[in-house]
Amino acid sequence: MTRQVTVSVFPVRSDAEIASARLAADGIRSIVVADDEGGLNPGFFRTYGVRLVVDAGDVDDACTSLAIERLMIREPLALAIAAHASTSLPNEACGFMLFDGDVPVFVCPLTNVAASDHRFTIDPHEHHGAWLFALSRGWTIGGVFHSHPRTEAFPSPSDISGGADPDWIHVILGPVVRARPALRAFRLAGGAVSELSVSVIQ
Repeated sequence: MTRQVTVSVFPVRSDAEIASARLAADGIRSIVVADDEGGLNPGFFRTYGVRLVVDAGDVDDACTSLAIERLMIREPLALAIAAHASTSLPNEACGFMLFDGDVPVFVCPLTNVAASDHRFTIDPHEHHGAWLFALSRGWTIGGVFHSHPRTEAFPSPSDISGGADPDWIHVILGPVVRARPALRAFRLAGGAVSELSVSVIQ
């Protein structure tokens, strides 16, 4: 049996059906699934909303067809984000993702000085330290991550207006209080939200 992969998550079925029709026009078979049974890594992360699923071998073509940017993150980095989110409860966790070119290579768990369960502010001294750490290795800060303790992994109004670098990828894990929170990624620019396809790899 061919392995199935979630290529995107939609808030409503009609959006997923439109995307599925677009893939069909390009000769790519897809399935619309309205559940939360795991998507990319069944039993590890749970996704919410309506999933658009394709065969694993069709993921790249599907992302190209739907103009979906793809983030590939190694499992140890995903586990580090999940661990920081869990130990930060009841507040939001936050931190940076360091990139070597286009590839995330390191996660920096940082302090949420807002100490809030619905917003985060990265400690400015730790921000500077993470920047120096990345610079010393020829890496860049290419993304920021945070958790949603009790709400879905989708940007809140405060996330959208937060003023972070618009070139960064924003990774959100939530709801952390559930056994298998979703790991999702977005770009936020000028009030617009666009979701990336996330693949957690070995």
